[in-house]
Amino acid sequence: MKTRIAAVGLAVGALVALGGLTSRVSAQDAEQNKALFSVVVNQVYNAGDLALADDLVAKNVTSNGTALGRDGFKAMVKDQRAAGKQYSVDELVSDGDRVIGRVTQSGGGPSASQILVFRIQDGQIVEAWSMADAPALRQQFGLRGGAAGQAASAN
Repeated sequence: MKTRIAAVGLAVGALVALGGLTSRVSAQDAEQNKALFSVVVNQVYNAGDLALADDLVAKNVTSNGTALGRDGFKAMVKDQRAAGKQYSVDELVSDGDRVIGRVTQSGGGPSASQILVFRIQDGQIVEAWSMADAPALRQQFGLRGGAAGQAASAN
């Protein structure tokens, strides 16, 4: 239950940081945006349909505030696929032109959760933000709890 509350809190925080909690986008548009999110994860990332990215990702897409471009987005997907990574969509929340998804990555290393935020405009992703699951990262690096300086026990 605490994990779910933390995920919702992170999603709400992401919404506030990315421009507010309310929007004038209709409920139908919000559902379409959630569907677009799922298609990008399942068809572009997992199935490798990079031609679909030409339709669903803006030419000037940004990632975590940095210019990436559609070709950069496609290169990122190729790299993740080459590493054997696959993603499952666990939860989606939509508010206006933003969709927040909790996804689980499998393959290419230990399973890990992350939060993806897509801002969608005119049926294309124009901004992508990702936030990794910090506890899983700490565990992968042999750290425990909240303190980055504490090494995990050998037990």
